Amino acid sequence: MVQSSTLVRMKRVLQIIHSEVADVSVVSKFFQKKHKTSTIFYKNLHFLKKKDIDQFDLFIFHGGKQSANSKSKAISYEYKFLNYIIKKNKQIVGICLGAQLIAKIFGSKISKSKTKLFECGYKKNLKKNNKVFKNNLSFLQFHTEGISYNKNMELLSKGILYEVDSFKIKRKDIYGFQFHPEVTSNTIKRWHDIVKIKYPYIDNLNKIMKDFKKHQFKNYDWFQSFLLKLLK
Repeated sequence: MVQSSTLVRMKRVLQIIHSEVADVSVVSKFFQKKHKTSTIFYKNLHFLKKKDIDQFDLFIFHGGKQSANSKSKAISYEYKFLNYIIKKNKQIVGICLGAQLIAKIFGSKISKSKTKLFECGYKKNLKKNNKVFKNNLSFLQFHTEGISYNKNMELLSKGILYEVDSFKIKRKDIYGFQFHPEVTSNTIKRWHDIVKIKYPYIDNLNKIMKDFKKHQFKNYDWFQSFLLKLLK
């Protein structure tokens, strides 16, 4: 699609979700009239033909309860899909599980922390890269597995329980964020309800919601700015 006044092509963004009820509304709003977004469930990636894939400029892989170590057909195909778009030098952003999938392809190990703790709640970003993080923001952590460092990545911020909280793959526009800058209040409540029985030691929901209200818009502003700069 072309904007007739400027003859600038609207860029296309594909969001890959790992839950059929995933909420991608926040990220979709970031692009609004500037770019076109589409969403696909990860189990349906095999339906896309190469000509369909090639038309997208940016791919955003969202989080999910699946493990990057899964041997399922869907996750195995997702790795093939990722390898294809990596070879095509596409811009890629991974959030939580999405970041883990990317990191594993480039040599990271995805595993539970030594303490076996479930990392949940808002944690201050321990930045290493001032180009991506101008300020020390606090982001929601919500995962049982994390990422180890590999030589193909530039470390953007360190984790508390894990070596890596965010990274950029060297010489590529590929980024991974273990944290969640895109969450809504409903998403947090739904996730918390799912895991609270299995993980009784997770952060209190009231505290998380208080922190969400405090950091929500700063996180949205940072993530929107980051994504739009990628597509320039």
